[in-house]
Amino acid sequence: MKTFLMGIVAASLLVPAAARADRGERLEKRGERMERQGERREKRGEKREQLGQKFEQKASADEQKAAELRQDGKTRAANAMDRKAAREERRGQRLERQGERMEKQGQRREKRGERLEKRVTAATPASPGN
Repeated sequence: MKTFLMGIVAASLLVPAAARADRGERLEKRGERMERQGERREKRGEKREQLGQKFEQKASADEQKAAELRQDGKTRAANAMDRKAAREERRGQRLERQGERMEKQGQRREKRGERLEKRVTAATPASPGN
């Protein structure tokens, strides 16, 4: 009975150390995952910015077309093209802002993941001595 109780006490003393090691691995994986998410978010942000620039270029082309239509005396069509150009311009600006925001968020997430990984790797060598 005494041996059995000593076994239980020994096992209960070892469980927290094993849990800490497992926690370190989980935190490290989380840091890596956050880094990858940050990189993906940055890429998506860049693509969104490019899409916004593309819309702004389309808007300027539509404005030129509206000016040509006005010269030909087609004011209603020119007004419609102007409205279309304004919509595309606003959409392009909005997409660019979103892209910049996503890029910044991705950078922050990536840095946070690196900090988390660094913190785990700095704490890991100390835990085997416990």
